[in-house]
Amino acid sequence: MNYQNLEKSENKPKIVVLWATPRSVSTPFERTFSQRPDTAIIDEPFLDVYYFSKWRRSNRFGDCEQRQDYQPTQVLEEIKSKAEAAPLIFMKEMAYQGMPYIDQGFLASVINTFIVRHPHEVMASWYRVNESPTNEEFGFDALKQMWQIVTEQLEQKPILVEANSFRRDPQKFLSEYCQRIGVKFYPQMLSWNEYKWRECQPDEMESRAKWYKTLDGSSGIVPPTQEKVQIRPEDAGMVEGAQKVYEELSDFAII
Repeated sequence: MNYQNLEKSENKPKIVVLWATPRSVSTPFERTFSQRPDTAIIDEPFLDVYYFSKWRRSNRFGDCEQRQDYQPTQVLEEIKSKAEAAPLIFMKEMAYQGMPYIDQGFLASVINTFIVRHPHEVMASWYRVNESPTNEEFGFDALKQMWQIVTEQLEQKPILVEANSFRRDPQKFLSEYCQRIGVKFYPQMLSWNEYKWRECQPDEMESRAKWYKTLDGSSGIVPPTQEKVQIRPEDAGMVEGAQKVYEELSDFAII
């Protein structure tokens, strides 16, 4: 894919991408940016390609005929159309969903940022929605791979948020994050009305709606709680590998 037309310039909007694993508080973080007057949101644009298209890598949610021809190049068109609507584009995407379909040209054209959460808590959140991820969907391997491309090959300065630190003091961490991406912090980012984050179409109910249950009942960032979880034996190796990634990346987190 050719992303040259997304290259940064003074006349084009700032495009910020938040790379995440599932269940890492990435959607509440994204929602803070939806409260800004200057921002358009792009929420997981590669999800339909990853799960439903001819190029999909998982059939977790079954088939969706009208999405089979959805192509990775259409994601670029979505970004371009959003870019006409606002000076700041904030895109949240799972690293494992985006990794198979993008190239370094895209990554070089945007500001890449990251959010990471302790893998025990990530897995506990999967269990709460009665799901068990594949290793790819757990997402830590792809997050590390994306991190290495951005920080080592592209030599971009790391911008990383640790989920629980952010939840404990959202104003502090949002202020610092905004400073690092070069935009103004707005206090209104910290709260919102209790309405659904997004309306899901009937064919999306299984793949998206249940993941937003907690967010839909909130009016701001919810502080973390202490939670013990028994990792299932079949998931122990996955969590152990993710723990190493978490510890490595956390050293670079905003403090």
